[in-house]
Amino acid sequence: MVGRLIRSYRTDTRLNGRVLSQEGLLDLMVERGEDYAVGLDRSSVSHWERGARLAPREFLEAFGRALDLPQREIGLMLILAGHDAPRDDEGRDAMLAAAHSIGSQVESMQRDVRSLMDFTTTLEPSADAWAALKGTLRNAALPGVYALAVGLVLNAMGLNGTAVLLAYALVAASIAIGQWVLQWFKSTRDTSAQEHVTGLFFISLFITLNSSVLIGAVTKADHFGFYTLGSFANTPIPLVLTMVANLALSLTGSVIFSLLQNNQYRMNRGGNAFTRAVFTTLPPILFVYVNIIVFTNMGAWIYFMIVFGVMFGAFTAVVALSSPGQKLADDGFALKATVVAIMLLGSFGAAGLLAVYLEPDMVMSAANFRIVPLREVSHAELGYTAEQGVERLRLGLMLMSLATIVYLVVVVGGYLIMTVRRASS
Repeated sequence: MVGRLIRSYRTDTRLNGRVLSQEGLLDLMVERGEDYAVGLDRSSVSHWERGARLAPREFLEAFGRALDLPQREIGLMLILAGHDAPRDDEGRDAMLAAAHSIGSQVESMQRDVRSLMDFTTTLEPSADAWAALKGTLRNAALPGVYALAVGLVLNAMGLNGTAVLLAYALVAASIAIGQWVLQWFKSTRDTSAQEHVTGLFFISLFITLNSSVLIGAVTKADHFGFYTLGSFANTPIPLVLTMVANLALSLTGSVIFSLLQNNQYRMNRGGNAFTRAVFTTLPPILFVYVNIIVFTNMGAWIYFMIVFGVMFGAFTAVVALSSPGQKLADDGFALKATVVAIMLLGSFGAAGLLAVYLEPDMVMSAANFRIVPLREVSHAELGYTAEQGVERLRLGLMLMSLATIVYLVVVVGGYLIMTVRRASS
């Protein structure tokens, strides 16, 4: 009970217009002269709020003074935590009256507890559409500027070699990942876990979608078909347009994800966390996949169906386990199951990569089937013979699959393992 009161008081407090986080609470206490908070960290506050341990008297008194709580409410927290009531007469009399009221009205107190639990287990207030868009634009700005600026420079200089285009694509992915990692480590203490997950969702879409650019860098043929437009064949422009299109899809998908992540918890508090997570993760992934079906070929449909299936499972688990109050009953089993799933993903991915590499004709047939037909572009226009085209396709498929497997296993899988461990702590 006292833990829920602490959380209730904290989430009712605003700092710069935002809900006071656990770390922000400690900072505020220090700023207001409560030296007791100097040696604390957010894990201590988390344990006290969840009721894993009873908060010590010194913390409760410093907490109350920092938030300017009435003496009666400070005393009530002390009594609920098993400490003596305040020593001043006014506070002691108020506490005795409160204790007598609690003892004589048990049923009313139970209803208050249930109401308080429902209130304090909801997420922080949801962001509006503009806030979600601003957050996603912040993630998209740097890789977007890079894709356009560097791509146009390469085109102006006539640089269209395979090594140059591969480096162009890999640096774009590195910028997206590096930016998210820096935001993670340098974020303010008021940054919520939801913002980190939304940022990861954005770069996961951006990188998995742009894995196809690795094929384009080798074969000069992008899966959207930009290489068939005008005189774009055998230039960097198709890759630039592909990156911009993928950036737009990633941005839109992550805005949808951010809005749903907030609204699902606000509208369905008390519901099943995994059900809410499904309705948070599935719509943005379906939105992106429908665009893949309409504008690309059958080979891309099959490839992204597998990739997005993995992403759907991983992010559903991350969103569900990141919900307030979610704990794993059997953390050892969950952690082992997660590691095994990641290992299986890597194994099946490697097997699929080998099969595609050995049977490129199957992939070429799938690449020719699409809803929106394209004009024919000869291999000579792309700068190589038909035989060289098969070898280039093999190399591009290998690079694309390898990059996707490494990203999903290392980055998404690693974050999922961290989430599982955090939920079990």
